[in-house]
Parts: sequence; C-alpha cells; structure tokens
Amino acid sequence: MKKWIFILSGLLATQLVLAVILNLTGEDYGTFQAEEKLLSFDKQAVNALQISDGTDSVELRKRDGKWLLPGSGDFPASQREVEQLLDNLAALEKGWPVARTRGAAQRFAVDEEQFERKLILLSDDDTQATLYVGSSPGFRKVYVRPSEGDEIFAVDFNTWEADAKADDWIDKDILILDANSVQRLEMPGLILQREDGELQVADLGEKEQTNGQESRALISKLAGLRIQSLLGSDARPATRQDEPTFEVRMTTEGGEVLNYRFSKPENAAYYVLKRSDLDYYFKVAEYTVDPVRATTREKLVQDATEDMSSEAAGDKRDEKDAAAS
Repeated sequence: MKKWIFILSGLLATQLVLAVILNLTGEDYGTFQAEEKLLSFDKQAVNALQISDGTDSVELRKRDGKWLLPGSGDFPASQREVEQLLDNLAALEKGWPVARTRGAAQRFAVDEEQFERKLILLSDDDTQATLYVGSSPGFRKVYVRPSEGDEIFAVDFNTWEADAKADDWIDKDILILDANSVQRLEMPGLILQREDGELQVADLGEKEQTNGQESRALISKLAGLRIQSLLGSDARPATRQDEPTFEVRMTTEGGEVLNYRFSKPENAAYYVLKRSDLDYYFKVAEYTVDPVRATTREKLVQDATEDMSSEAAGDKRDEKDAAAS
C-alpha cells in the first residue's frame, strides 16, 4: 500500500513540475484582448488603397475628397463602397490567434507569396497598414494576418468586399440624372418636350394626345441608366461609334445637351455607349437599352377621344406606391 502511495505521489509531483514548465515557456495568449483592433490606422488620413489577389491589382486614390481610379484615367470610384471597406477594416478585432507559424500562414493563404487578397492602406505614400486575407473557415469568416506580426486570426469579413479589379470599384451610377430635370428628348422618329411641367409629344395631331405614363417611363429608363463596366477612353473601331446603332439627345433643365451614342458589337449581348459629356466608353446591359430603342412615337401617342381610364389607373397606382414607400 505504501508502495502505491509513493508511486502516485511521484506522478502528482511530476504533473505539477510539467505544469509549471508549460506555464513558464508557453505562449502568452493572455496579452491578446478580444476587443483589440486588428489594424492600427487613421481612417481620415488614408488617401490611397492598393488591393491585389496575386493576379489582378487595383489602386484607389483620394483627391479633393473623391476616390478615383488612377489606372482607369482617374475615373470616379464608388465612394460608398470604398468608405464601407475602410469602415469594415477599421472595425476588425483581433480576438484569439488561431496560429502563428510560417507553415500555418501558407496553409491559410495569408503568406507574403500566397494570399487571397493583399491590402495596403497608405497616407501620402506612407504605408499605414498591410493586411493579408486568406481562405475561409466558414460563412462570412476569413483568416487574416497583419504584416507586422505572425499571428493569424479568423475575423468577420467577405473577401469580395476587397475585389482586385477596377470594374468592381467604378461608380456605376455616373450616368444617372434627375428625370424631372429632363426638358427635351429627341430620338429617331420621336420628340418629347416638357410643357408646363408635363411631357408632351411634339407635333400632335388634332385627335392625338400624349400617353403620360409611357412618356415618363421612357425618360426614367434613360435618366436611370447604369453602366456595367468601363471600356476606356479610346475609340473602339469594333463598336462602330462612327455609325451608331441609334442615338438619343436629351436637354436638361440647365440647358445642357447630352448626346447618347449607342453601338452594338456583332453577336454581343450588350451595347457600347458614349455620352457627350464624358470621355469614356461604357458597357451597358442589352436588357436596359432594348426597351428604349424599341420605343416609337405610336407607343407614346393615343387617340384624344380614347378613354383615359387606364392611364388614370396607372397614375393612381404610382401615387399609391409612392405613399406606401
């Protein structure tokens, strides 16, 4: 019995010694606070952002308070999306590191040579922070590693929030106008003119009147036109801009005349658009342009003696929808 007590006492002593050794030599994870910020940077001072995925890369720069794409001729970037990315990066917290070895960095794709995204935040060309974004352990989770350390963390972030292609950052609403500011529209076989605040088809016959609902819909389609991508500022012979598929001319409240030249490459499911006030060519979805192209004068004109109940009903529906929203 005494022999077993001696053996058990020896084992207990050994465990206590090992516990002390591990405590003295182990990694001090207690220094990492869950609420500690992952990146230390001054968001207001950041005026440049570089993003790479190992194949593609994009640079965003802030000038005169606006984010631009220098590699795309200083085309305006989506201000909302850039600011949202910076807000999300500033909000990231460290939590507990999941690993801190070189092998883990390669395995989780947060190594200097192997990564899903590399983000560099700059202030007047001085690097404020660099972050490697890697693989995902689960829904809306990614492994990340700040460049100044070896610790790897799992944080709430979507890799697509930091795309590395310019088209993912362009301001796709750059063509949008206030529909109520459009005073005149001219297109093949059709002229719309605003009179006393209402759109009217030009040169109406004695028994003709304007279909207000269809006329407003046409103006809204053009005023709300969004681009898909940026095709650059050089003329592209394949799009035959010198022989456009069709043209539209709009005059705004301030007297500015905007000429839209649409051309369609052979077998393409999109149009190439050049608007007179901008030095760029744009790719525009076919389904947004075809309804405009298909609009004829006959569609916007109806018999003056025709019962207007359908249009009145449409106006009431519009008013009801507006009130509900």
